[in-house]
Amino acid sequence: MHAVKMNLHPSHSQHSSNTSQSPVFLPDELVTEVLSSLPVKSFMRMRCLSKFSNSLFTDPIFIRMHLLRSARNPHLALVTSKTKTIVPLPICHLFENPPITLSDEPHYLINDVCLYQSNSRVIHRVVGSCNGLICFLTYSILHQDITFRLWNPSTRTISKTLGHLDFSIDRVSQARSLKFVFGYDNLTSTYKVVFLNFQLRNTITEAKVLSSVDNVWRNIQNFPAAPLQFKFRFHPVYSFHHDNDGVYLSGTANWLGAFDYEVKSLENYVIISLDLGTETYTQMHLPHGFVEMPRVDPTIGVLKNRLCFSYDFRLTHFVIWQMMEFGVQESWTQFLQISYLDLRISVLDFIRHNFGDKEIFMVPIYLSENDDTLILASRLEEQAIMYNMRDNSVERTRITNKIRWFFVKEYVESLVSTSE
Repeated sequence: MHAVKMNLHPSHSQHSSNTSQSPVFLPDELVTEVLSSLPVKSFMRMRCLSKFSNSLFTDPIFIRMHLLRSARNPHLALVTSKTKTIVPLPICHLFENPPITLSDEPHYLINDVCLYQSNSRVIHRVVGSCNGLICFLTYSILHQDITFRLWNPSTRTISKTLGHLDFSIDRVSQARSLKFVFGYDNLTSTYKVVFLNFQLRNTITEAKVLSSVDNVWRNIQNFPAAPLQFKFRFHPVYSFHHDNDGVYLSGTANWLGAFDYEVKSLENYVIISLDLGTETYTQMHLPHGFVEMPRVDPTIGVLKNRLCFSYDFRLTHFVIWQMMEFGVQESWTQFLQISYLDLRISVLDFIRHNFGDKEIFMVPIYLSENDDTLILASRLEEQAIMYNMRDNSVERTRITNKIRWFFVKEYVESLVSTSE
């Protein structure tokens, strides 16, 4: 067994003596236990303690242990509107709700290029976040291609360019829409990007999977339905973003879709789940309590590692269902039905915003560990809504920076390598 030697100097209150204290030896197990509980920044400083502590930085068992403990202190990766900066913010700071001004630290800028800017020659977009890695795509207008990179904000490392996709003007001009999901394949212990390329009011014309290990796009089975989409745009810069992008959950990528995009009926909606390990699809029905077609199309998301389904009800209430056991239809449970008045949202503003427009206007972002506080994003406001379900109180976040709340991703600090 190895041990870390530490020289502890006597305090001034001790009797002066020429005899030095004996060094304290800490067993490796104790050092591992302590270091796995530290934030990444603190751990990086402690690497110089010994060869053993430095070796933990690349030890997969330690990295996994640190990740599990880091998950107890979740963050949100916020995207600022003005500086296009990704800033991880601890959830606890958000719940405390003091006035906050986010720092524009240089290493959080994505190549100093805007996430969305039509006159830029290079466009970056955040695809997803998983195990402390943020995946973003880069679309080059000049070269007409798409590439990906994995970025760990905690260790300030970034991967090599991954997954080159050629998208000429001819291809994009055919009224195509693109969707991407980033997640972790538990079966092969690799990170994957799923790519769907389909035409408006049509089925998928391409479905591909990219593994971060071999960096090769592989064709997979065609998508069995059409993912929902809202403001379809013909310009390639905007063809990447839709409100109903897929969501990652426990080794699966999930989309809300329709068998026939023209038919607006309850039976037409379906949730399509792709197992990232077997790369096969499963179809899941919506909650039986979803009995009336909303004016605004519904959406899916993830709250506390549970698939959730949310929608507007009669322009008066916002409703959320949770699937308590993934893949089990009978486990759908109505989690929340709250009026817009209780959320202090003007119904007239909501109706005006959605008149003739099917764009999603509200999504749930995060649910607190004790299930009492829900964070919601609304297109009608610049701040997120924090609703306390125990006392029915409502607050708005107080961040001075303008935030793109619909771009927010849940995030945890980690030591996971961008080269995995």
